[in-house]
Amino acid sequence: MKETPLSTLERNFITQAVKQNLRLDGRKNDEFRKVTINFGADWGSALVALGETKVLAQVSCDLGVPKATRPNEGMIYINVELGQMAAPHFESGRNSELSVQVSRTLERTFKDSRCVDLESLCVTTEERVWVLRIDCNVVNHEGNLIDCCSIAALSALLHFKRPDVSIIDNDVHIHSAAEKEPIPMVLHHYPVCVSYCLFDNGRLAIADPSASEERTAESAMVFGLNSFRELCCLNLGGTTLTSSTLLLQCATRAARRAKFVVDYVKEMHELDTLAREDNRNSGFTECVRLNKITAMAENRLALRLRNFKMRETPEVKVESEMETSGEEGDEGTQDGTEKQHKVVSLDATSVILESNQSNIKWVPDDDAADSCVESMFSDNIIEEGDESERSLSQQVEKQMRKNSKKVSKRSLAKKHLQDAGSDSEEEAKVIL
Repeated sequence: MKETPLSTLERNFITQAVKQNLRLDGRKNDEFRKVTINFGADWGSALVALGETKVLAQVSCDLGVPKATRPNEGMIYINVELGQMAAPHFESGRNSELSVQVSRTLERTFKDSRCVDLESLCVTTEERVWVLRIDCNVVNHEGNLIDCCSIAALSALLHFKRPDVSIIDNDVHIHSAAEKEPIPMVLHHYPVCVSYCLFDNGRLAIADPSASEERTAESAMVFGLNSFRELCCLNLGGTTLTSSTLLLQCATRAARRAKFVVDYVKEMHELDTLAREDNRNSGFTECVRLNKITAMAENRLALRLRNFKMRETPEVKVESEMETSGEEGDEGTQDGTEKQHKVVSLDATSVILESNQSNIKWVPDDDAADSCVESMFSDNIIEEGDESERSLSQQVEKQMRKNSKKVSKRSLAKKHLQDAGSDSEEEAKVIL
């Protein structure tokens, strides 16, 4: 199955929004998505969520023969799997261009930077060494796979413990966890990747791009950094160039981001260690029960509107009184009282609105503006008895009849206000 291409309108919309420091998910150009880390019951398993992008990493080890050029060092292999669970256009069992790119970037970040002490993986020189394998399975692809896979690989390596071994009569005996305590990995530093996408001919960069932004961007920059602000990997690709000033600015911000992510990974690992010492529940089952790692776990979505404010005019009162007049089939209150709305303030220019009314209109903060944006919210229909067994078609017809009634009531209300004569145009604007 081929990936659905983006239309020209979608590309232009994303590009124009980025130029105005706006993004589809409400972030600014330099904002990152929230990172969530959950460790599994087995050593070396971690599930990382970067926004809606989710990656499951598992570290495993096995005894093998070392390389002839490195007889006393172990080996590390990194593999990234992209299946149809991540996105419908991925094919299972085949290495796509994206999976090869992510795997090579992770190898340069972790393997070439020598963050793992490979000499500690040696069992017998020139005979037996530990071979580590990091498998990153993408559960959901919503952009910026490299960053999410790097955080998952680092979390799994930090959480992994290899079994202890003993050499008896030139034979290597692997002890179980009951016989000897597993040995944790030795890491010299903790590298992670931070990605940026370039727009406007390389003059504008956005952090942590989504899937649609990656497909619209002209170029991409990937920084592999550790908590010491040391550069482990740098990958530049695309069709446009960027200035050295923007490159240094992005590198500085990426260094701060890398330190924050590494500190968060260490904190979550310490919490998991304390939970295991206290014999508390640990693993993915507890996370699923607490509804922490499922998609769309929030009970409501925040709607951010910039340069908008809310006011109430007499027209709202007239409409609410007409809709709650006790007509048959209307779901308004019988006593004619207005419904209460809960407004939770986020900041100076955005709010969260919780309401059960369907006649909600938003108008710009500028009083002289002629246009207004109307946002209609569906009613929370609560039926009892036999009404709960109605078919979908009957509910759609009922909703259409209700909407037609409300449109006629709005026209009557506006006509009533025009006959009564308002003092200013603000009385004719409906703001909730």
